[in-house]
Amino acid sequence: MMQMNYSLVLEKSAQDAADKCIYSHTDTNYGESFYSWPQELNETYAMEQSIIGWWTEAEARGVIGPYPNQTCFPYDYAQHSRQIGHWSQIAWWNTNEVGCAVGRCPRFKSNVYCHYWNRGNVYTGCVFWVGEPCIECPKSCNKTSLLCIY
Repeated sequence: MMQMNYSLVLEKSAQDAADKCIYSHTDTNYGESFYSWPQELNETYAMEQSIIGWWTEAEARGVIGPYPNQTCFPYDYAQHSRQIGHWSQIAWWNTNEVGCAVGRCPRFKSNVYCHYWNRGNVYTGCVFWVGEPCIECPKSCNKTSLLCIY
């Protein structure tokens, strides 16, 4: 799993999406998570609560895998049907950039979007591989967090 870096380019893209007030996924080349709150929340609080909700999807809804004799934690139809796509996008093996924003809209007062690069949730792909941390890192490893650095 990659260590995340914050991207102002992705933040701008997320802000553009949030300001459209469409309350659904947008047509973007980036990975995307969104949550629309009915009340106007402090931006930091809205982002924190959205991210906590996305990250806990796997625990709340259960996940499948890895399958016997495999080290790949798969993203397939069975996983998708559990509605864990926000979690899997954050955990995706080569996602290493994120940018988030909050839009203020008439219907949902706090519209939170995060955009990611590299895009995840590719069917038949792996969310990540199970095994010893840092063994497969492309460049180096953060020895404290045990996340790959690209």
